Parts: sequence; C-alpha cells; structure tokens
Amino acid sequence: MFKTGKAVLVVTATLAIVSTLFTSPAQALGTPKVQQVVTWGWEDGADRSHRDFSEEDYDTAAEMPQLQVTVTPTNVGRRVVLESLDDMTRTWLQVAYSSTNAAGIAKLSVDPSCDETGLWCDHDTTYRIRVLKSGTQKLIVSRPFTISYTAITAATM
Repeated sequence: MFKTGKAVLVVTATLAIVSTLFTSPAQALGTPKVQQVVTWGWEDGADRSHRDFSEEDYDTAAEMPQLQVTVTPTNVGRRVVLESLDDMTRTWLQVAYSSTNAAGIAKLSVDPSCDETGLWCDHDTTYRIRVLKSGTQKLIVSRPFTISYTAITAATM
C-alpha cells in the first residue's frame, strides 16, 4: 500500500508540474494587449492621397476641412503631429499638433499660406501624420501625402 501511495503521489506531482508548464505562460501574459489602430481622413470624406484646395472655394483658411485622425484603443490619450517636408533640407517639420479626445479623435488643420503674411500662394506641400508613442502603444507614422494650394490671383490668370 505504501508503494501504491507513493506512485499516486508521484503521478499527481508529475501531472501538476506538466499542467503548470502548459498554463503558466498564458497566465504570465495576462490579458492580451489591445492592438492600436490608427486611421485618418478628411472631415468631408475626400480622397486621402492627394487634395487640392483653391482659395476661391473658401472665404478663410479656417473654413477648410480638417484632417481627422482616429486612434484606438481610446483609453490612452495620444498626441498627433502633422509634419511637412522641407524641400530644401529634406527634413520633416512640425506644422500642427493635437491630442485625441475621449473618442480617440484628433483634428489637425492645414495652412495654405507659404509665408508669415497668411496670404494664399500656389504651392504643393507634402505632409505626414505621426501618432506619438504612449505607454505600450508604439509610434505610428503615415505614408506621405500631398496637398496642392491655389491662390485666387493664380487661378484667374
């Protein structure tokens, strides 16, 4: 009987060890991390890859549709940065930034002026969107996209 009790004990201990080996990694991982999803578009639903803005269509630059960036999960606030490509230095410059709201949405405005006067001028600008790292969520950078701006004076010539 003593040998049978030892055998039962050894079998039970072996099963416990094997069970622990298979269940511990899952418990060590805890609940799976929700993967971040970043999407963006224009408030008015226009095409994302290239956008044209003409001064004759807007009384002020503030009337132009904004970029709308949506980041999930929404439980962590995120900073969203709009950058433009400097054609001379080939470096990215921050031109606007925002933070996500409770729904995970950040809005960014683009600027049709090409100098400090605030007047529209004809030019193309290449932009990208960066969603900055926060906690366990990593940095996300969009593909570059282009916006063409047309001033009224150039459009009427």
